[in-house]
This record gives sequence, structure tokens and C-alpha cells, in this order.
Amino acid sequence: MKNNIMLALLVSAFVSVQSFAQDAPAQDANRAERRGGMASMTPEQRAERQTAQMKKELTLTAEQETTITALNLKFAQQQQKMMASGERNPEAMKQAMDARDAELKAVLTKDQFGQYEKMREEQRNRMREGRGPRNNRK
Repeated sequence: MKNNIMLALLVSAFVSVQSFAQDAPAQDANRAERRGGMASMTPEQRAERQTAQMKKELTLTAEQETTITALNLKFAQQQQKMMASGERNPEAMKQAMDARDAELKAVLTKDQFGQYEKMREEQRNRMREGRGPRNNRK
């Protein structure tokens, strides 16, 4: 009798552990949704979203908006190529971002570019906070 009870408890524990293991992909999907789904967006969608945010934060003129939309699209396509290749090359990404910033600096006014840099720094800080502590690496 005790063996049957122990067996039943063991089977129920195994089944419950397996049911919790099935939730992992849903959690990953929720994480992508919370980030705004940027990973699942096309380069055109990412560029459109970035331009809309910049338009709101920097009060762009119509001419600036057109130019910045093209710059954002160009950069988003470069990012897509880097991600698709599977290579994680932070130096290449930094070079692309620096080139984008140089082009933006030519389009934006001095005040707008200062606001843009502040906006990027705030975004970096939010990303760092979301990652949590990283001192568990060996």
C-alpha cells in the first residue's frame, strides 16, 4: 500500500514538473512583447517606430522627418543584416551607430542633437536596469 502511494506521489510530481516546463516559450514571447516586439519587427517597422519617437521627442520639421526616416531605415537594414548573419560583432555595431549619429548630427539642430543624445542615454540606462546584475559570470 505504501508503495502505491509513493508511486502515485512520484508520478504526480513528475507530471507537475513537466507542466511547468511547457510555460517557457510563452514567457519568452511575453518578454518580446514587453520590449515592444522589436526582435520580431521588420527593418521598416523599426525605422518607422524610431522616427515616430524622434518626431515626438525632438519636434522634427517635415524635411527633417523625411531625411531621418531614410537614415533610420538604412540603419535598421544594416542591423538586420548583422543579426541575420548570426555574428555578434559589437565593434561593427558601434561603427554603424557612430556613422548614423554623424549623419543625424548633420540633419538635426544643435539643441535637437543634444536632446537626441539625452534620449539615447536614458534608453541605455533603462536597458541596463532591465538586465539586472551581471556579476555571476565566471
